[in-house]
Amino acid sequence: MQLFHRTSIPAARGIVQHGFEDESWGFGSDEHTGRTLTVQGVWLSDRPVSPEEGPPGDAVLEVELNLPESTLGAFEIRGVFDDARIWVIPAQLVNHNSNVRIGGVDARSSWFHEQVEEDGEGSGEDDQSFR
Repeated sequence: MQLFHRTSIPAARGIVQHGFEDESWGFGSDEHTGRTLTVQGVWLSDRPVSPEEGPPGDAVLEVELNLPESTLGAFEIRGVFDDARIWVIPAQLVNHNSNVRIGGVDARSSWFHEQVEEDGEGSGEDDQSFR
C-alpha cells in the first residue's frame, strides 16, 4: 500500500536513515464524548496532503507499507478529509513493514534551489538531492 507523510527536510532525512518515531496528533473533539481525540504514532495519508491540510513541512515521503489494508483499519482516523484517508500507525509497525523514500521536496526551501537563485542557472528541481 502506497502512503505519504509530509515533514521537514531534516526530519525526512532522519526518517529515511533511522526510521519513524511516534508523535502525538490531535484531531479535535469526538462527537460522542466531546473529548479531544489524541493518538500516538506516524501520520500517513493515501495522497500527499498540503501543509495547509495536514502536518507542515517541505518534504513528502513515499511509504510503501507492506501490510494488508485490513490490518490498518484500527489505525484509520475517519472524517478528517472528504477526499483522503489518513492513519496514525505505531512507528514500530511502520518501520518493520515499510520502505521509505523522499518522493518530493518543495524547491523553494531546498539547498539546491538556493544555489540556483545565487547562480542564476538550473531548473530549480532536484528530488534526488536529499537521499
